[in-house]
Amino acid sequence: MTRDDLLKALSVAGGVVERRQSQPILTHVLMEAGDGEIVLTGTDLEVEVVARCPAQVSEPGKVTVPGRKFLDIVRTLPAESVLQCQIDAGRFRVVMGKSRFQLATLPVDDFPNLMNVRWDTALHVARADMRRVLEKTQFCMAQQDVRYYLNGVMLEMAGRSLRAVGADGHRLAFCATGLNTEVAEERQVIVPRKAIGEMTRFLGDTRDPIELSLSANHIRVTQDQVVFVSKLVDGRFPDYHRVIPQTVKYEVVLGRAAMLAMLGRVGVVSTEKFRGIRLRFQGHTVAANATNVDRDEAWEELETDGALPEMETGFNVSYLVEAISALEEDEFQFGWSDNNGAVRLKAAKTGDDQVYVVMPVRL
Repeated sequence: MTRDDLLKALSVAGGVVERRQSQPILTHVLMEAGDGEIVLTGTDLEVEVVARCPAQVSEPGKVTVPGRKFLDIVRTLPAESVLQCQIDAGRFRVVMGKSRFQLATLPVDDFPNLMNVRWDTALHVARADMRRVLEKTQFCMAQQDVRYYLNGVMLEMAGRSLRAVGADGHRLAFCATGLNTEVAEERQVIVPRKAIGEMTRFLGDTRDPIELSLSANHIRVTQDQVVFVSKLVDGRFPDYHRVIPQTVKYEVVLGRAAMLAMLGRVGVVSTEKFRGIRLRFQGHTVAANATNVDRDEAWEELETDGALPEMETGFNVSYLVEAISALEEDEFQFGWSDNNGAVRLKAAKTGDDQVYVVMPVRL
């Protein structure tokens, strides 16, 4: 097999493998040789990835090899080189030119399998669309929150629509796209943080479809030579419709690039822990200022085309920057109802399929 084909497949399958695990077998990748290809499987019992690469197979067989170590070895080999792999007396050998490697193996029968699942729903979506909704929402996921249902992205499927929502209690991200197939019954599932990261890593940016399969406790993504399976978070996601303001009293249109530049400069002196800044809308200007415990201060104003309703409140500058950066148009709508309530951010022209909500903070 070629080094490049193997590296591509091993990077996907080995991506879920950790160097240290309570069970040694989970540090290994399962390799299955047969019918003109090598099938690589990596798992941590929560996520499982299967990737294929073409190979000339002289004798079918199975072996487990240390995943990360094998991946590091393949990365160091010259591009377009050809590898020979064989099993000898319980050792896995890799030969490339004058390079020789020998790795320890573990019993194949000890390797776990998540694929024996009964799937009850199957649908299709363009891989670029799937990747987009995950990338536009994953940064709002909670991390190790006691509210475990927030430690992932909620996927909602209804009719021909796929909606993704991420939230951590301080902000929320919503992004929707179309499905290539219609869903007979509305479904909601919560995909855990690690699975979201792995999915965005291997999903391509073409319009070719991928297949999503669902069971009561698992999700499967099938794309070309890769099959990805993950357990779902067992819980019910909060009603995001109640978090997103459906109507706002005030709404202004702001330039995305200019707003990001101002927030980036003023945010430099914000307190490192809370990242707090104060925004003030008044007359024809948007003003931002920040201070810190060292009594440093930054202040900047941004001129606007129209008169603005008066508003002044505090925000975590990182939350604002991440949300505005995720928007896809040059201008965005900044909406609110009062100084103490959440603000709604969305694209100025086509904002219904991508919405962000940021809660204010006290400074």
